[in-house]
Amino acid sequence: MTIKQRPEKLGPQQRSISLRLMPDGREARGLVDLEARTLRFPFSSEEPVDMWYGTEVLSHTKGAMRQGTRQATMPLLFNHDRDDLLGVVEAIEMGSDARGYCTVRFGRDDRGEWAMQQAADGVLVNASFLYRVFKFEEDVEEEIYTATDWEPYEISLVTIPADPTVGVGRSHGDEEARVEIVARNQPPAEAEPKEQSMFKNRHVLQNQATDGAAGGSAGGGAVIDEPKARAQGAEAERNRIREIDAMCRAHAMPEELRAGLIQRGASIEEARGAVLDQKLKAKAEPAVNLSEGGMAPDLSEKDKARYSMLRAINAIVRNDWKEAGFELEVSNDIGKRMGKSSQGFFMPTNIPFAQRASYAVGTAGAGTTGGTMVATNLLAGAFIEVLRNKARVLQLGATILSGLVGNVDIPRQTGASSTYWVGEAGGLTESEATFDKVSLAYKTIGTYSAVTRQMLMQGTPDVEMLARADLIKQIALGIDAAALYGLGSSNQPRGIANTSNIGSVVGGTDGAAITIDHMIALETALTSANVDEENLAYLANAKTVGALKTLKSTTGQYLWTNSPLGQRSGTPGEINGYAVARSNQCRSTLTKGGSGAVCSEIYFGNWAELLIGEWGVLEIVPNPYDSTLFPQGGVLLRAMQSLDIGVRHAASFAMMSDAKTS
Repeated sequence: MTIKQRPEKLGPQQRSISLRLMPDGREARGLVDLEARTLRFPFSSEEPVDMWYGTEVLSHTKGAMRQGTRQATMPLLFNHDRDDLLGVVEAIEMGSDARGYCTVRFGRDDRGEWAMQQAADGVLVNASFLYRVFKFEEDVEEEIYTATDWEPYEISLVTIPADPTVGVGRSHGDEEARVEIVARNQPPAEAEPKEQSMFKNRHVLQNQATDGAAGGSAGGGAVIDEPKARAQGAEAERNRIREIDAMCRAHAMPEELRAGLIQRGASIEEARGAVLDQKLKAKAEPAVNLSEGGMAPDLSEKDKARYSMLRAINAIVRNDWKEAGFELEVSNDIGKRMGKSSQGFFMPTNIPFAQRASYAVGTAGAGTTGGTMVATNLLAGAFIEVLRNKARVLQLGATILSGLVGNVDIPRQTGASSTYWVGEAGGLTESEATFDKVSLAYKTIGTYSAVTRQMLMQGTPDVEMLARADLIKQIALGIDAAALYGLGSSNQPRGIANTSNIGSVVGGTDGAAITIDHMIALETALTSANVDEENLAYLANAKTVGALKTLKSTTGQYLWTNSPLGQRSGTPGEINGYAVARSNQCRSTLTKGGSGAVCSEIYFGNWAELLIGEWGVLEIVPNPYDSTLFPQGGVLLRAMQSLDIGVRHAASFAMMSDAKTS
């Protein structure tokens, strides 16, 4: 949802410019004075830019840009990193062409030398500057904000220019300050018609420009617009570099891999395969958090801490974003990245979702409502959470692919080439490796939750975390179940149990009680297929774990080994030399032959080979008119997230689905 608000407070903003072409059409390459170590280029203009609050123009009339002590000592940075100094901005000036020009001098250290050579070679061709607006002149009719008092803070050479239309870039850590707005073309006040909907449509409609030919020549021959073609090619290259850079940084890839993919011209698909291979080579961490990466803005820790889902919900319900400007800004940023709009709002998944270890319980409401969480009468105690099955596939090391755009095909090798011994005059037999692909396509999972009026009106930070945690846990459990036994039809992803050619261990015609031999057979099904043994683990329900704990050797010793983390951990122990994770997501009411619904399933696999692709962030739509909650003043929340699941190699998993546990 794109709703514009007057920018009553603003932090420093960013704008970018490409140094590939100068204003007079000359190539920027070669304009670096290597002897003086300087470069002069335009860094600002009066070009209108669509910001989250409207169209912004930086006035370049005399006196509009502040030029004081700060501007005499501005740094030249790399990617706006205060700790990565490339040189100094020696001078800034207003040109006669209504542009701001700067002269920068590169340092003599390794970083300065590197940056100067990159700029001279035409490799580092993007610049960005940080500025703050102190006063706007607002054209109310056109929604144009002309900055008549603004100040540059620093200039950076950047690999990927920041999107100036967002205004979220607060990694600099500076606080927002009030901005003075002088209105002109203010229409006479009129009574606003009563809204017929809970959502205003005033700013939702956007003009879409169609990029087409102005006209053909009389001879019918196509005229190639070379400058336009060059610009389109440059834009495509910038998009390629931007996506590869963002993907590598989101997944913490080594710098040499990122630089190599960019420099050798790798396609986005090739880069995605390289990143996945790199992730699979690394040993999986004890837990993988679905809430990292994706389309979320690059918020600072301070901004993550001050984000409030409840503030955004209140803004939707009241149709007033005055108190939730930051949340609106973040939602608009995410919507722009995804190319979508929403009747609710988009919430980033890289903010904290975990609730505190304990919650205070009050007496303001009934025991099953949010009234017990209000701040008016908090007492020591613990919040009694609804008992849920535990999501485990992420903790076991499933590979998360975040920030996907469109359907994704991941190449997979299905057969290796052969080697041959030949004599002196013999010839090799042709034998090539074979490949297919794992396809991930857009699927959506959703859940409902409720927030009471008292939670909205009087909720503490604990309530905020509780509301977030409830939503994410419900979705995580749905993802977990789909990863294990999703049908692959009826809009569901295909889970392990329904993936063709996984290993299978059969207990008997009517099922069989679990034995150590079954556990060994599961292991053998994988190791005989040369599966990587780094991330192997069993996953079973509580009934099966209980049965495994009773297994004894021929000498009467228990085969189960307790986990050092204790019985209350997600992996309470080991058997047959491998960890056993416990979750009642594993079904325990399966039927085999005449067994009745008493059979359980056991999974064994290399869990890093389970791929979970995430297309975006959480979309939350509040409904204050729910028939049950409306009389109470509460709000029903609908949360939806798009993802898909795939198994990279079927041989990496095996299961037994007829283990009798009762």
